[in-house]
Amino acid sequence: MKVLLLGVAVYVLFVLLFRYGRGGMPWDHALLVALVAAPVAMLWGWVRDHWNDRARDAGARWRRNRQN
Repeated sequence: MKVLLLGVAVYVLFVLLFRYGRGGMPWDHALLVALVAAPVAMLWGWVRDHWNDRARDAGARWRRNRQN
């Protein structure tokens, strides 16, 4: 449920950004572009979190090996 609400919030923010941003897209274009941009942004957020977790684990393993 949390991910669904976050996805809707990201979509709405993108629509408003595209509509009222510097370029000022028409509503129909803003809705369509945000439909593509929101999942991409959420995917990249997940990728960033995943890689940060892997880096943290690798650092912990390295420290553990250096202390032994």
